[in-house]
Formats: sequence, C-alpha cells, structure tokens
Amino acid sequence: MPPSPDRYELYYADKLWNLLPAIYRAEDTDNFDRNGPLRELVNRIGAQAAILRRSIDRLWEDQSIESCDDWVIPYLADLLATNLVASLDARGQRLDVAKTIYYRRRKGTVALLEELAHDITGWDARVVEFFRRMGRTRHNLDPEIGLPAEGADPAGNRALQLAEGLIGQLTGTAIGGWADLRNVYGALQSRSAFDEYFHVADFRKGRGLFGWHNIPRLGVFLWRLLSFGVGETTPVADVNCPGQYTFDPTGRETPLFAVSVRAFGDEWVSPAQWQLPGPITQPLLQSALAAPAQMPLYAAPDPVNVGNVIANALGVFNSTGGAYNLIAGSQITADPRQLAAAFFIDVARGRLVGRNNAPAGTIHVTYHYGFSSTIGAGPYDRRVLGGRAVATPGPITTVSGGGNALSVPLAALAPTGTAEIADFLTYGAISGVGSVATPIVQVTIRADNKTRPLIRLPAPAPNPAQWVFTGGPETAPANLALDGLFVSGGDIVLRGVFDGVTINCCTLDPGGAGVSPALYAKAADGRDLIPCHIRVEGQVRNLIIVRSILGPILTAAGGEIETLGVSDSIVQSIGGEQAIDLVSGTVNLSRCTLLGPARVHRLEASECILDEVMTVEDTQHGCVRFSAWAVGSVIPRQYESVEIAPGAPLFTSRVFGNPGYAQLSATVDSNILAGAPGGAISTGAVDGAEMGAFARDKNPIKERSLLIKYKEYMPLGLVPVIVDVT
Repeated sequence: MPPSPDRYELYYADKLWNLLPAIYRAEDTDNFDRNGPLRELVNRIGAQAAILRRSIDRLWEDQSIESCDDWVIPYLADLLATNLVASLDARGQRLDVAKTIYYRRRKGTVALLEELAHDITGWDARVVEFFRRMGRTRHNLDPEIGLPAEGADPAGNRALQLAEGLIGQLTGTAIGGWADLRNVYGALQSRSAFDEYFHVADFRKGRGLFGWHNIPRLGVFLWRLLSFGVGETTPVADVNCPGQYTFDPTGRETPLFAVSVRAFGDEWVSPAQWQLPGPITQPLLQSALAAPAQMPLYAAPDPVNVGNVIANALGVFNSTGGAYNLIAGSQITADPRQLAAAFFIDVARGRLVGRNNAPAGTIHVTYHYGFSSTIGAGPYDRRVLGGRAVATPGPITTVSGGGNALSVPLAALAPTGTAEIADFLTYGAISGVGSVATPIVQVTIRADNKTRPLIRLPAPAPNPAQWVFTGGPETAPANLALDGLFVSGGDIVLRGVFDGVTINCCTLDPGGAGVSPALYAKAADGRDLIPCHIRVEGQVRNLIIVRSILGPILTAAGGEIETLGVSDSIVQSIGGEQAIDLVSGTVNLSRCTLLGPARVHRLEASECILDEVMTVEDTQHGCVRFSAWAVGSVIPRQYESVEIAPGAPLFTSRVFGNPGYAQLSATVDSNILAGAPGGAISTGAVDGAEMGAFARDKNPIKERSLLIKYKEYMPLGLVPVIVDVT
C-alpha cells in the first residue's frame, strides 16, 4: 500500500526508533537494504500510533453524522435508538441516522415512504395506496362527484375533485367508476404507478405484477435504472434516410429517458411520469411539448441569463458555422402526423427526423439514456471515496471541438503527458490510424470528469482500424492509462513492453450481433458495429481493468499478459469468439459478467457470471467462488458456486446500448441447474448482493433494507408490494 498523505506512520516509527539505544539499532540487522525484526516491530507500533493520532485529530468531526468516519455511524445510531440496518452501505446508514427524527415526525405518510425509499436505495420511488384504486359500491358517506359543469364554478369544481382524488388527472375517470378510454396517454398508464382506473380485489400474494389491489396492499414502484445526461454531442446521420439522425453517437437506436426532477420534505408532491428516470413515451413527450411549463422535458431558453439554455431531458441544436442555437420547442413534435414542425423525435428508437422545413446547418443534440450502474464511460462522477485517482503526468493538454482535434495532441503526447478531452463530441480522424508517438513512458488519455466523448475510429476497410500504443524496451517498460473513454469502430493494440496498463471507467464498444447472414449489426450510417478488441502484441506485466464495458481481450503475434485483473466490468464477445483468450498468465476476475466463451491459462474468479464455456489450462491453481459457471467448463475448484446452461436467459438484454444490458432478469434463479445448496445468482455474492458486474451496487441488499425500514415507518396493517418498474 502507498504511504498515507499525512506520513504519520513514518513519523512515529522514526521517532520511536530514534529513542532506542544505538546498540540495539546497530545489532538489529547486518543487511542494510532491509529492515530487521526490531525495526519491523517498531514500524508496526508506529502504524498503530498513527491510527490513534488520526482518531484524536478527528474527535470533533466524529461528533457529527455528516462528517464522522463510517465506523462511528453505529455508535451515533445508538444515541438515537435508530434501527440501523447492518447490511446497508455507509451512505444509507448515514442518511438513516441523520434523518431519524425527521422520519419519526412524518411516520406513516406517503411522502415519508417515498423519501425513505430514495434515501435507503438511491432509487426513485412512487408509493401507491392500492386500496384507493379498488372498484367498489359507493355509499352516502362518499363525497358527491358529478360533472364539474353542473356547479356554478366548473373550473373550481374540477380543481377540487382533482385535489381530493375523486377523478383522474388525465382520463377524468370518477373514483370507483367506469374507465374512460378516450385519453390515449391516460389509458396507456393502466397497470402502472399512474393508473387512474379501478380494479377488482386481487387476493394473491403481493409479488411483482400480482396481488396488487387489496385493502392492506401498498405499492412501492421503484425505478432502478439510472438516467445519464449527455451534453451537446454529435448525432449520426442515417445513410438510408436523409434528414434522420440517431441521438446515440455510435449510430445505435436507444430509447430516450427522462431525468429525475422531484422534491421531498415540505415541497413534496407525488411525482408525475415526466419527473422520474424512465423511458419517455411518445404520448408523454407530446403532452410535454404541448404544455412545456407544466411538464418540462425539452430544453428551454433561460429567461434570466439571456443566451443560456436550461437543460432538460432532450434538446436539439443547430449551427450554420458559429455557435449552436437551441431549436424552439414549438418546432419539435412527437406526433408523426404533425408535418408543420421542423423535427419529429421518435423517443422509443432514439431518432431525430428532420422535415422539409428544418433549418439548415449542423445538428447537435442533448439527451438522457438509461443504464443500471456507473460503470463504463458515462457522464457521472468517476471519483471513488478512498480510491486511487488515475495518474495525470504532465504536461496536460486539453482537447475539445470533436472531429480531428485529437490528432495533434496524440502525436505530441509521448513519452510523458496527459491528453484530457473536455466535451461530449465525437472524435473520428486520428492521425497515423490512431497511433501515439513512441516510445511511451508515462501516458494518460482521459475524458474530463462527468463527460463522455466518443472516439470513433475509421470504418474498417477491409480490416478493423487500430489505435496503437507502443511501450518502451524491456529495460524501460511503459505505463499507460485510459480513463473515461468511449472507443468504437476498431481495436486497441498494445506493442512493446508495458509495466502497467490501466483502463478505468471506459467503454470499448463490444459491438452488436447482426441478423444472419450478417455477423454484425449496422449503425445508422452503414458502418458495422464491430467489437473493439484489446489486442496485446507485446508484453504487459499488469493489465488492470476497473468498472468498464469491453469487447474481447486477447493476445496475438507472440504477445503476453502476465497478470490480467478485471473488476466490476462486463466483457462480451460476438459470434462464438473468445471473450478472453490468453495462452499464459493469470486472470483475476472480481464481480464481472462474462458474455461469451473464454480460454485462459490460470483463473481466480469471485462473484462472477461466466455465461458461456470457460476453459482453464491449469486447474490445479485458482478458485471459482460465489460465481455462476456454464456446463462444459473446465475450471478450478468451486466454492459456493452454481451451474447454469451456456447462454442461459439470465439477463434483461444482451444487446449493448439497451437500458437493461446485462441486468439480471426477475427469473434469473430459475436457470440454476446445480451447485451449492440454496445457491442463487440474484443473491449469491459474498455479502448477499447479486453476482456479476453490478454486485457493487448491492441491489438485493437495498430492497431487503427498505423492507426492514418500512416495518418501522409504515402504517399499521399495510403490506408493501415491491414493483420494479425498470
């Protein structure tokens, strides 16, 4: 481990060592390049003294739940008699203690139950009292409904009925009455968290889509997918349909998501669909464009700071050579029949369609996409509390503007330096077919924090393009770091000798499977969505991959990887290709999802999903623990692991770009063929989380923790029904 910044260990160890008589220090060892037993003992005492000193320094901070160390949280919880959930992460425990009194004052209210779900899990939630959605016979104690026009104040009567929940907001369906199907958008909300219709009693056990409508049932709808906002980026023009673009810069069709905008506390209002991080539907967008003040989904000009734009879920910009200007919302439609608008947005496919009256110029877009976790390249904070930052050797060159703006900085990057990309645009023309000037000594290429630029290598003709990095000789091995990059359309090739290569929070496009006879799917501009390989043609001592989404990893031309460490990542291959193909070295997989077969020399795997056949040459070393492995695999000894069929239907989607990519399906455990007694994929990790790349998110633990906390704060007699919306 590297020394701590305060150097207390060294300070106290040296201080104690110098207090010892010189004769003991001299007799400690004859070998002056290493510590003797006495010095080792003193170093350990110094380390404990450093811990004590830090605790003393933090006595004041440890008195506050906002600033205390994680180990102090349970002690503060005891002072408030908080029912702390032991398995919950530090973030959830800290919020639980900080808001204990706040929770108790609002105990039993829908507002508190929604806020509690958000605090404990980090997900957005909407709580529905299902007994209010039950059809029943009305009695004389019920308030009169009637038509608003029957009174002297029709508008006031309707507002009162809406406030009391006597009629539906969209459909106008009266409480306990017949369903009014004339409003399409309202009708589509049936059997959802925004249902305005009424149902007969369902006496089945509340689980998933069953057992909702009953007097004691309380529906807790959870939006587990995260919505990530992409700044001004480069859409891809459709080669077959002039004037059409995909929002996704790789040319894929991906659904567009809304952004989470809601308030808690005294400003709480039960959220509407447009305020939650779910897929945007065509009726929802059309309603939002018709009433932008009430349902702001589209970006709008800032009325205070003229020239600025208030960002939202979507935005379309154009330029005729200068700055990019926002296309007014009045020129956007979600109804393909409205031909007067300049642009039509197909939100389900993530497409922008320009009409004949669309303004000329270059198009940029902003949008939100959905995904399960903060892994891969993305517009999120890549920093981890207590984690080691990626090295940024000087000089640091900032790159922006897209296009070929990366070519010159790359050519001048080696032997030592950092290139940092500061926007969301697409960089395509890289000089030297992506080569970095050699030899590399210490080089970092990274995206600025909370950005997601795309490096789209030239189209393969006939072979995939290569982005080549060449290390130094054996006597001076190189170090390379890629951080936050999204690379598509070619391979990353490592030549020469590298002491260490680090890939952190990157997406190396795993490609897309095509429809037979085509091997690969097509992007909108006609390019094949080929996988981006990591191809090692030299010697790499340590290849470390953290929180990334990757195509295949392999060696070629006599290349070798001594140690491959992959954690919290997804590795996928297409068409029967090996996801990992290494003839030598050791592979350490931790909390990974492997989509495709693999062939390695030596394997250590923990909390992984090995989706296809894995072949390990040296089965006498290594272990596969708390993992799922496919029938026919040749692997080392297994511990607390389960066996599945190759390519079993474990996931919501196997297609990269879909919001549910590599997310475990609700029925994942039904695919287990054999294994440890009571083994489960959904809760089979060491700490009870799910196996695979999303183990670090602890989703099952969050749901269990929420149910434990609900027992404390729910009204007496109600039973929660957890419904996963995304």
